[in-house]
Amino acid sequence: MDEAEEVNSNRKSISKTRKQMNENSPAFLTYKILYEAVSICHAHGVEHVVLCPGSRSAPIALSFMRFEGIKHFVIPDERSAAYVALGMARQTKKPVALVCTSGTASLNFAPAVAEAFFSELPLIVFTADRPAEWIGQADNQAIFQTNLYGKHVKTAFTFPTELSHPDSEWYAIRQVNEALNIAKIQPKGPVHINVPLREPLYLDEAYDFGILSPKKVEIVQSERTLPSSVYDNIAHYQRIMVVSGTHRPNKTLVELLSKLGSESKIVFVPDITSNLVNIPGSISFAELIIDTIKPDEISNFVPDLVISFGGPIVSKSLKNFVRNKEIKEHWHLSGHPGSADTFQKLAKVFDIDSVGFFKAVLENGKLQPNPEFARNWANSQVDIKPKTKIALDSLPFCEVKSAYQILSSLPDDVVLHLGNSLPVRFASVFPFIKSGTEIYSNRGTSGIDGTVSSAAGQSMVDTQMHVLICGDLAFMYDSNGLWNNYLKDNLKIIVFNNHGGGIFRTLPGAKAQKELEEYFVVKQPLNFGYTAIQHNCHYFHCKDFETFQITLYGFYAITGKPAVLEIEFREDLSIENLKQMIK
Repeated sequence: MDEAEEVNSNRKSISKTRKQMNENSPAFLTYKILYEAVSICHAHGVEHVVLCPGSRSAPIALSFMRFEGIKHFVIPDERSAAYVALGMARQTKKPVALVCTSGTASLNFAPAVAEAFFSELPLIVFTADRPAEWIGQADNQAIFQTNLYGKHVKTAFTFPTELSHPDSEWYAIRQVNEALNIAKIQPKGPVHINVPLREPLYLDEAYDFGILSPKKVEIVQSERTLPSSVYDNIAHYQRIMVVSGTHRPNKTLVELLSKLGSESKIVFVPDITSNLVNIPGSISFAELIIDTIKPDEISNFVPDLVISFGGPIVSKSLKNFVRNKEIKEHWHLSGHPGSADTFQKLAKVFDIDSVGFFKAVLENGKLQPNPEFARNWANSQVDIKPKTKIALDSLPFCEVKSAYQILSSLPDDVVLHLGNSLPVRFASVFPFIKSGTEIYSNRGTSGIDGTVSSAAGQSMVDTQMHVLICGDLAFMYDSNGLWNNYLKDNLKIIVFNNHGGGIFRTLPGAKAQKELEEYFVVKQPLNFGYTAIQHNCHYFHCKDFETFQITLYGFYAITGKPAVLEIEFREDLSIENLKQMIK
């Protein structure tokens, strides 16, 4: 062997030895197990991950970024990032992973985690952490992260810190399997996996782990059926009202409920966020009907049995109407032992989804509802809709009229997002919206903090046009929802700028206080042109009805980047004023 061959041989030997040493290093074992964890996430249906920049979280983030089957999004603001992930989970109907570094970064996930919990959306939250012995020792970015989100997650796990023993690898992967299964099973929701990581946090070079086949643990679910006693029980009720809260679009459910209303004469009242508004036979204008019923006629509208499904309900009028009347029973579908007793009449919780329940009830054929009860509601809706339209058309340029104009003229195949406070209430009271329009709102906690980010997250993983209507405070509060590199031109944001929290000007208690404008409304003089432009969005502005009508068409039509339409209002006219006009 000549000198050159000997040198080359020595180099290969050293390289092989170094590789063997690296593969036994703590950092290598950490990356290997995290890559297995990512593989398990993918096996359970995770297709998207939202990553927040950080050093302690680098092993988790890099494992996701180097896994080809999962698309990653890097969002700098943790609060916004968590809502983006929430929006993605809502749109795709699949679990979405979320990753941040240690310290207060993980606290910034909390609002979206709470919303995901109450909206029953599956988020897999990975938070990097310091090893346990360094918590409370004045170390950098170290807080108490174990069980950080408390009851706002379905379950929480902490990865083993020492990963050198085979049992640690088994334990970590078992945790990920459990977390994914728990997140996906009804009621769906967020889970938390806290990952303490020691330094070094980086490998000398990217390592190709190839295709791993870690063991996936599956939950096998069985079909649920109704006992025969239910059919006999429901046959005793003649005045039946079905109420739907927040719900995903479901064509089968639309067909069943349309049939239930037309053939069985059951009153169906959909919430604005139920994605069942204005289907044949529905009482979509229930709030206006309730608020305009004459006192001596109320008894004609009170049901004996209320059957509910879905999530929260926007209409306070509807909730109070059902709570305050002598209803015999309230049944809730697709529930669990902790189902909310929204109407304070809960008697039965059915562990079956709404499609299965209504299909079985229709096929059984024992329903004997009173047709007069259904006619009372149907006739009232026939009467109230044209009156409402006349009242709205007669209004001057104001928020109520603008909301009506937008809702009633949305383009086809639009996904509509409604901000909390006034926008979702406008839509709830006068739902002049095409059947089939998808509608979403963060009604799990009803906060304004993730309004822009959650709508942006949905639009990022979809091709349809997504239109968000929100107030000025919600837009300002979550303007970082525009601070990322993934916005598409299918996102259209309409900002109602009444220069403060205008809803408080309509609330009886708040509007009577001398501190109304300073504390409740938080009156502000801002406009949002520069905010839109600095985030590379088209910007439109109007403050009169003529400009508004012309601008709206161009706003929907423009392409190339997202668009923001700011509508500025000076006149106040509340929903209550409108109801008085209708009366």
